[in-house]
Amino acid sequence: MDISNQIKTRREAMGISQEQLAEKLYVSRQTISNWERNKTYPDVQSLLMLSILFDTSIDTLVKGDVTIMEEAVERDRKRMGAQMQWLAVLMLGLLALTLVLMLTPAFDWMESIWGTKVSYAIAVLPAVAGLVVAAVIDNIKRKNDLVTYKEILAFMNGEGEIERNPRALPRRGWAARHRLAYDMLMFLVAAAIGGAIGYVAWGLLH
Repeated sequence: MDISNQIKTRREAMGISQEQLAEKLYVSRQTISNWERNKTYPDVQSLLMLSILFDTSIDTLVKGDVTIMEEAVERDRKRMGAQMQWLAVLMLGLLALTLVLMLTPAFDWMESIWGTKVSYAIAVLPAVAGLVVAAVIDNIKRKNDLVTYKEILAFMNGEGEIERNPRALPRRGWAARHRLAYDMLMFLVAAAIGGAIGYVAWGLLH
């Protein structure tokens, strides 16, 4: 992708570090590093802020990348459709298995053999696995930049607009600046909620 070279070249021409550029765009330094190493792609809002900061147009920044994005979206649409469906089915199946283990005589059978605590832990395991699959699905989406590419292509085709005014662009929140930490926190919260619901359900039935 040409955007990675453009960001690095223009940043160095301005004489600013990755940390300083990150502060101006309200993202993390790691995000800037990922852009410059071509690991991830800036979203529409980031491109607008970059175009303002570098005093250029978005067309110039993404020049040569549009065709690549179009090909990637089409390729992933065909290739990932079935993959995402199977993962979604697996996730729902694991969650359903948890309900089966907890709300049927299977739980009583496990409890008679291993005891209440061990049985509860075994019953919750499929739900935890389901959350892992959900995280894998989200990671696949971000790894392939499907959402980012589609938003940029829509913007380039005039299907979406964001005012080209730095003051109109909202400050990035903590989640946007610390994506990995945010994902881990959401996973832990989801696991805690799932465990709490399972514990309540078990209590009501026993």
